[in-house]
Amino acid sequence: MFHLTILDAICQLASEFTDTVGIGVGLNANYGKAQRLYVKHGFIPDGSGVWYRGCSLPVGAKAYNDDELALYFTKKL
Repeated sequence: MFHLTILDAICQLASEFTDTVGIGVGLNANYGKAQRLYVKHGFIPDGSGVWYRGCSLPVGAKAYNDDELALYFTKKL
């Protein structure tokens, strides 16, 4: 039997319009399960570094480890 998760279904639908999808995920421990889920489903960091409040953080910048500290992932479909 074929098992399709919501994430798989979204990627399948998106593949009709694009060849890559992306998602941002928080970096603190509250987002650990989501981080693992995305990696398990083939998402990789997009290489843009850590983001805070919608802005890419420069090297050496300080930020709070809150819900707005994020890393972005992409997946080729």
